Formats: sequence, C-alpha cells, structure tokens
Amino acid sequence: MSPGLVRLSLVAVLVLVTGCGNGGTGEPAPVQFSAVDLRAGAEPVVLTAEGDRLLIGIRRPGQQTVPGLLRREPDGTTTEVAVSGTTPYALLARWRSIASDGKRIVALGGERGGAHGHVRWSVWSGSDQALTEQVQGFSVFGGYEAGDLVDVVMTPAGDALIGAWASAQQGFDVAVWTTDGADWARQSSAGTALESTPSALGFPMAAAAHEQGIVVAGWQVTIGGGTGGQQPVVWRSTSGNTGWTRTPLPDAGKAGSAVALRCWDTTCGVAGRVDGNLAVWRFAGGEWTRLSGLPPTAVGDRDRLVAPFEAGGHFYQPFSDGGQVKLARTDGAGWTVRQLAGPTGMVTSAAVVGDALYLLAGPDEDHQTLWRADLTALG
Repeated sequence: MSPGLVRLSLVAVLVLVTGCGNGGTGEPAPVQFSAVDLRAGAEPVVLTAEGDRLLIGIRRPGQQTVPGLLRREPDGTTTEVAVSGTTPYALLARWRSIASDGKRIVALGGERGGAHGHVRWSVWSGSDQALTEQVQGFSVFGGYEAGDLVDVVMTPAGDALIGAWASAQQGFDVAVWTTDGADWARQSSAGTALESTPSALGFPMAAAAHEQGIVVAGWQVTIGGGTGGQQPVVWRSTSGNTGWTRTPLPDAGKAGSAVALRCWDTTCGVAGRVDGNLAVWRFAGGEWTRLSGLPPTAVGDRDRLVAPFEAGGHFYQPFSDGGQVKLARTDGAGWTVRQLAGPTGMVTSAAVVGDALYLLAGPDEDHQTLWRADLTALG
C-alpha cells in the first residue's frame, strides 16, 4: 500500500473512532447512568446527602404504613432506618423534605385529607438509626390561616421549617417555624422582609441552610407603581430566623420564579423559570448572577425542577426536556448540554454523594427510579 493510501486509511479510522459514542453527530456522548435496585415495594421520593452516605426517602404504595427511609452506604449496601409514627396522617405521609447534619435528621411529611383536601403535615426527628414522629397540635401547621410547608432546614442556630401563613397585611407571609425540644412554634413575620404587603406578595418555593442562616427561594408579585408582575426573589437570614433581607434575582425578564435551591460552602444555586424557559442563578461573593447561555427549554408553572449542584469545579443543572433527561454544565464560559442514558421523564430529586451523582426520574412523581453515575462521567 502506498504512503498516501496509508495516511487516508489512518484518517478514516480516526473518524470512525471519534464518531463512536455520539453517532458521528458531533454532540457530546450521553452520560451513562445505572438503575439502583431498592428493597421490594420501595418507591423513592426524595434524596438527601449525609456525608458519604445517601438517605433515600421512600413510600410503599397500597400499604397502611409509615413512610420509609433507607440508608445507602459507600459500598452500595442499603439498610432500612426504623421509622415510627403515631397520628393517622403520619402513617400515610409522603416525604416532602429530609435534612441531615451528619448526626441528626429532621424530616417533613404530608398527605392530603379532610373535607377541603388540605395537606396534613407531620414532622419527624431522629438519626440514621431511627426516626420518630414529633406529634403536634393541629393548629401548629393547620387551620384557616395555614399555607403550605416547603422545606426543613438545619442551621447552627437551630432547626427550622419554612412555609407560608396568612399575613396581617395581605395574602400570605413567608413563615418560619422553630423548635424547642419536640414542640414547633411559628414565629411572627411582621416587620421583617418575610412579610407580604399590599404592594408585594411573597411565595416561598424552597429553602436551604447557608452558613449561619437560611436562604429561601420563591417569587413575589408586585402591585402598582408601574412595576407590577411576577419576579423571582430570595430571602436570606444572617443567623437562624434573624436578619432577613429580600433580594430580587437579576435578569428576570417579564415574569419569573425561583423554584429549586441548593447551598454548599459559601455558594448557592437556584433553578427557576424566566418568561417560560429554564433559568439558573448562582450566589457567590455576596452577589446573585444569572448564568446566561442555556439553550431555551420550556418550563411550565407545574413543572418540577431540581436545584443545581457543583462538582469538580463545574456548575451543573439537571433538567427534563420533552421527556428526555439532560445535564447542563458550565465553568462560567458557556454551557455544554448532554443527554443522560437511562433516566427518562421528569427529574424530582438529585444528590451528590462521594464520587457519584444520584437522580430520581420517572414518568410522574409516583413512579420514580433511583439512578447513579460516577462524577468522572459527567465531563
């Protein structure tokens, strides 16, 4: 074979090799995920990182039993955490939020019931060995003035539940419940940045602990003064339930909302929507910035979003696009979007644990599968 033909053959081989894994389209190859088998009858509903272990909140459809909790060890073994409840709705509860500081666990559950179909809330505490319902009076979370609860958080100043409660001025306030032992009590939002007014109504969607305080993500409706509209905002405290400020998120278009939130170290990430499309913001150096350049992805008012996360110096956002689960990555200089091989449908929860990313994804909230991928595969 002549030297010229040898060179042409080598080029052809290189083209074939580099085309493998992406169908020769030039697009990044999909990230390979593997399904994680859980105990028989267990359907996962929420994920929480606990150091190098993963906490998996589960439900068992069709069984009159308390919600379940599994602990996945670094070696892949799974242990069931003992969960005990007392009240009727606790026995039916679906996990809404689970928080851990590595030693203790505080969890929030809820199930609709009663003549008006409102959520009947239950709060739980313990460790990754055993979790017990903290029975509360009905008026603590329920009644004519009650709104929804969105998250439980653990701060150095104490544990807190974040939700909404009827405002003395207008609509609902962002509300905070704190605990004294096993008893929870709602703290007044009057006179703070959490209070709604006739010109600005607040709606919390998610919360997370950050440094000494709490960050709440959501949106507000402003009325009058030529500034009417829906605007994504965050509320942030300096320590526990003190020192609240409210910050509108930048580059928010005509209408937007902050939906999902995650904080780590000195950084936070928010996923939401702006003018009907996916939007992502990052908090660093004391300032919020919208990370531009994401491909347009439609997000409706009822669509679920999971919060972004950081790994290996990159900022990641999982999302669903027409039933296809994707992962967007940026280092601040544009986004790379990759499809995921395995997960489909909607993504409802995500957690980074050790050297792995775990996702819950499936056709709807009641039919989710736990998926795992090595962080090295994310690129």
